[in-house]
Amino acid sequence: MNSLFKKRRQAHLLRLMKYWRLVFNDQFTIALFFMIGALAYTYAQWLKTLSPGIWWIRWLLILWFVLVMQVGRFATLLKPADPVFLLPQSDGIKKYLNQAFLYSLILGELMSLGLLIIALPLALIDIRLTALTILELLLAGFVAKLSWMELAKAQLSLQWSRHAEQLRLGQWIAPLLIGMLSWLIAPVWGCGSAVLIYLVIKIGLQKQDLDWRAAVDAEQKRMYDVYRFFNLFTDVPSVKGGIKRRTWANGLIHWLTIPDHAWSYLYARGFLRDTETSSLVGRLTIVGMLIVFFVPLGWLRCLLALLFIYLIAMQLMPFAQHYQNNVFTHLYPIEQTTQLTDFQALLKKVMISLGLLLILASLGTEFDWMSLLSCLILGGLELYWLINFYFKKKMQK
Repeated sequence: MNSLFKKRRQAHLLRLMKYWRLVFNDQFTIALFFMIGALAYTYAQWLKTLSPGIWWIRWLLILWFVLVMQVGRFATLLKPADPVFLLPQSDGIKKYLNQAFLYSLILGELMSLGLLIIALPLALIDIRLTALTILELLLAGFVAKLSWMELAKAQLSLQWSRHAEQLRLGQWIAPLLIGMLSWLIAPVWGCGSAVLIYLVIKIGLQKQDLDWRAAVDAEQKRMYDVYRFFNLFTDVPSVKGGIKRRTWANGLIHWLTIPDHAWSYLYARGFLRDTETSSLVGRLTIVGMLIVFFVPLGWLRCLLALLFIYLIAMQLMPFAQHYQNNVFTHLYPIEQTTQLTDFQALLKKVMISLGLLLILASLGTEFDWMSLLSCLILGGLELYWLINFYFKKKMQK
């Protein structure tokens, strides 16, 4: 069973690497570099505005501690056919789950501790931290995540799966207690309480026999969430978008459609009703507006707005080939140049609208005519280049 888990882990990592290569392409890597730099700079500038004694700093640290403990889930890598083929391996499946638990714990601890370290500069404003107290905080976080994983594992057992809701509640309450004792009293209290909570959980949840149905369903849900993240950047066959009626979009369809143009009507309706493309463009726009709004530097806000305009256009342009595999669209007595012209018109209306939103968000809390004018000029030049030159070159390839 150990070799089975190793094989599945290798196949799982290879599958993830396949999608990671598509996600972290050149454009997204550059955008991620700028976004991380902008967030780090904003965080550093924000810390300079804070002073010791602010009451909400410690409560913010407690909230961060609780949220960080929720990062990293229990990955069993079980498949729907396993209850049939692995059911006779009742003893071996325990070794398999131990391997899965260790794999999940290592990844979860690395992510949780890394995120906890991010909050240490904020804690230094109001709390005197030494090497020992930092070690105690990290140890408290380590044991808290270990307890979280034990509760996650218990939810997949026959004895405790019926109490899954209570166990999930415990995954929030236990980090909350540890965080409150760590930040409101002293880190050593949080460390001691984390060890005590872990011992109570370990002793109280000793007898566990695998609930195959709960374990397979949990793994399927976990992988679906992972694939949904990848689906934000590339097409994932495991994630299928649904179609639902949106009566509020009728006016948008009329606005995006060129009268008496079949392809224009098809693209407009397809874009608004396709949950993958429209949702991706919408999420990128909202995230971009939030980021550029809170960045303190005016020139950096404008640069990030231009970057998000480029990213949104890159995600929208492949929709021109959305109906390429539909045989019925090739029966239209319409030239291909008309098809591309109709999509270009859709691209122009959508990108100009979203570009204006991003540029307005780039003003931040200060209204500066010069910044607005320069950003509008640069954004207009970028959109003109993307729509009239880059799109045609991309379609020719």
